[in-house]
Amino acid sequence: MEGSFSTIPLSDVLEMIHANRGTGVLHLDSGKLPLHLHFEEGEVVGGGILDWEGFEAISTFPLHPEQGHFKFEASHVQGLPLMPFKAFMGEWARMNDQWARFRSVLDSPSRVLETPRAVEPFAVFVGGKSVRAAAKSWGVPLIIATERAWRGLREGDLTKLRKYAWFALRIRHPSARRTQAGIRDPRDITVLLDGSRNLGELVHAGLPIAQVRNYLIQHISSGELEAPGRGWILRDLLWEIEAEQNPQK
Repeated sequence: MEGSFSTIPLSDVLEMIHANRGTGVLHLDSGKLPLHLHFEEGEVVGGGILDWEGFEAISTFPLHPEQGHFKFEASHVQGLPLMPFKAFMGEWARMNDQWARFRSVLDSPSRVLETPRAVEPFAVFVGGKSVRAAAKSWGVPLIIATERAWRGLREGDLTKLRKYAWFALRIRHPSARRTQAGIRDPRDITVLLDGSRNLGELVHAGLPIAQVRNYLIQHISSGELEAPGRGWILRDLLWEIEAEQNPQK
């Protein structure tokens, strides 16, 4: 079974697999964002965005995408349901609403925030920390950390820095040195990816952040860049571009 969301809504696809007690993998894409869901006897037992696995990752994929494609492939899958199907659908919808609300002031959980005061619960942001890193420091789910950050931004306890968690990536591209010796396309940043500097250092040295984002999205989507964490990195990069294209009034 395969098709387009322009003809069959994703929610209907999920309901059909559940009703038919399907077992296999459902591959989805909306724009450049992929998602895979594992079904056993019509129940969702796993899934994620590339290497970012679990319901937390699933919940960031739009439940009602206007465009995109799906393909269900029957295969051997085993596992325990993440939750009963009806509850799964309801929680996914609720989380989609939560993400939309929090992203009205925060472009992505990779954004680095800062506070000048070591006052709880925001003391973790002294000196600057991404929301993803704050979630780990607090020991809470990402959505809870994002809600705290959202409240901190709205109430003036936190400020946004022009930094992101993915700035820490240090990429060593195998063709970087060969590219240096040849003719360089000014739009290709491969020549700079020799592993000597992380992406944040390259941005601070003058490389446009939009160019870095586009490079990462292209090479993660193509499978050429397989850095650990590429699933959440891709999710956040696409959110950041969406926020820039549709700024909040």
